[in-house]
Amino acid sequence: MQKTLLSILLPAAAIIASGPLNAASGLRCEAMLSGAQEVPDVMTDASGRIVAMFDAAFTRVHVRLRVRGAPTADGAHFHCARPGANGPVAFGLVSPGPLFFDGGVVKGMLVNDDFTGADCVGSVDRPVNNIAALAFAMRDGLVYINVHTLENPGGEIRGQMMCKGKGKDDDDDDSSSEGEDPNSWTG
Repeated sequence: MQKTLLSILLPAAAIIASGPLNAASGLRCEAMLSGAQEVPDVMTDASGRIVAMFDAAFTRVHVRLRVRGAPTADGAHFHCARPGANGPVAFGLVSPGPLFFDGGVVKGMLVNDDFTGADCVGSVDRPVNNIAALAFAMRDGLVYINVHTLENPGGEIRGQMMCKGKGKDDDDDDSSSEGEDPNSWTG
């Protein structure tokens, strides 16, 4: 019990103490997905983009994933691993996960209860077992998003998550996070 409590509290304390990840600023992470980032790489025309916005308390993450050219997408997950390596699923968005594909879009919220139970220590040398730890690992480049399809069940497209403080959404996908309430992203 004591070890479990420490594995939850230590990552949360590290996040609160670190500069760019303070509770006043929240955190925004994103990735561009392609088959070339899969390990091994996948020849595909599919592509995607994800934006993940953590709330100020690091207890929830609001996600918006857009996938193009993968009509049989049937799974999407946050995995623990460095670029060029494969790792376990820490948090599932779709199959497993609480969200679903609506056309090529997945949007909604993940909370601590959505942790899959995976042991990420072997792949990234730390536990990633709650939303705060997920934010910290994304900030450090230790998490990737993977989209699975019927044709490529091991992964069709993938992108390494990269983070910055909250800011303007500069993509062309008809969504804007500037001034947008992430609580309205309810899948």
